Amino acid sequence: MNPPPHVTPAPGTKVISFDLDDTLIRGPFSQVLRDAMVAVTDSEDEATALRQQMNQRHRELLDDDRLEAYDWHQLVAETVGERDPGFDMLDRLEQYAADNLTQVLHEDTGTLLGDLRSHGWTTIILTNGWRRYQEPILRHAGLLTAVDELIASDDVGAPKPAEEMFLRARGGASVHVHVGDRIDHDIVGGNRSGASTVLLRRDAPEDPAQVEDYLLERYRAQSTPESDLPYARPALVTPHLSDVVAWVTDPATVLPTVDAVRS
Repeated sequence: MNPPPHVTPAPGTKVISFDLDDTLIRGPFSQVLRDAMVAVTDSEDEATALRQQMNQRHRELLDDDRLEAYDWHQLVAETVGERDPGFDMLDRLEQYAADNLTQVLHEDTGTLLGDLRSHGWTTIILTNGWRRYQEPILRHAGLLTAVDELIASDDVGAPKPAEEMFLRARGGASVHVHVGDRIDHDIVGGNRSGASTVLLRRDAPEDPAQVEDYLLERYRAQSTPESDLPYARPALVTPHLSDVVAWVTDPATVLPTVDAVRS
């Protein structure tokens, strides 16, 4: 699936990029992967074992070839060998997405993204998932037209936290905010690249007094290396997309330029 022509944000503009999975949505592709494992096995236990094997291979590739770690067709083929699941994974994904099996995690997501655009923000989905897996989900969820652009890791040739992803999203913009649910991919990667970052997770605390303990918990849960800690602090932690929109559109919020973040 070829991406549409990339439109580079112009100098002086503002860009806000969003991770996709577990930040804005929870899509049905994991069910497609489960279906593939069930189709080639005789028991649920065997299917579970195959899924675990595939996920282990995914984790190994994250340390070796990060881009290929998100090629789920290849991962499934390696896992099932000569056994044929008997269906096309993209067709099954299209079916599930059309059946509204995508969970949009925040109320009024389309409206809120529109509010950002009306305030002069270029809105971008910046996802490690490959385009062929993410575009159908976004299209059926009504979010593909709610943003200015979708940028997938296979469009760039490297997934987050690689700086190339954030630079592709930013173009010539002077202000860049990146929003995501992972410390390693989104916060560390975004901060290193010069973006201001937001940790958007539904389990994040409402009470600002609890944020420090929450961040320490996330650092431990994701085994954040000590070398990443200087880049692991987001500018905002919230469970609500509406808080993100209110923060970046508030005239009282002074967002640093990319050069200021990187200095």
